[in-house]
Amino acid sequence: MTSAEERYRAAISTMDAAAREQDEQRGLRERRVAEAAAQAREGLKTELGAAQKYAEHMDELNKRKQSAGGWATEKTLADKGRESLMQFGAEDEDSTPTNSFPAYQAPSAAEPRPEPVPLPSPEPPAAEPEPQRPRGRHARPVEDEDDFSSTSWLV
Repeated sequence: MTSAEERYRAAISTMDAAAREQDEQRGLRERRVAEAAAQAREGLKTELGAAQKYAEHMDELNKRKQSAGGWATEKTLADKGRESLMQFGAEDEDSTPTNSFPAYQAPSAAEPRPEPVPLPSPEPPAAEPEPQRPRGRHARPVEDEDDFSSTSWLV
C-alpha cells in the first residue's frame, strides 16, 4: 500500500505545484495589466492636456476671426500673448545665446548677389528739352511745386 500512497501523494504535490504556478502566472499577468493601464492612463492625461490647449487655442482664433467680421488675417490670428510682452535687456545679459538651428549655416558675405534685371520701360524716351538761356551766376533754381513731370504715373 505504500506504493499507491506514494503515487497518490506525488500526484497531489504535482497538482499543487501546477496550481501554484498558475496562480503566480495569473498574478504576474494582472500586475502587468494594471501597470499597462496606469501607464496608458497617464499618457492619455498628458495627451488630453495638449488636446485641450489646442482646442482652447483654436476657439480663441475662431473668436478673433468672428470678431474681425469673418476675415482670418495675420493680424487677427497673431498670438496676442507674445505681442504684449515687453522684453528688456536684463534677460539677455543673464542668458547665453543658444543656436536653436545647429544644422543651419548662414550664407557667407562673399557670395555675390545677382543684380536685378532692369525691365524694359513701356514709355518712349523723352524728347530733349529746348535749350534754355544761361542764367546768372547767383540765380536760384526755380522750385515749382506743381511740376509733376518727374512722377511716374504707371506705378
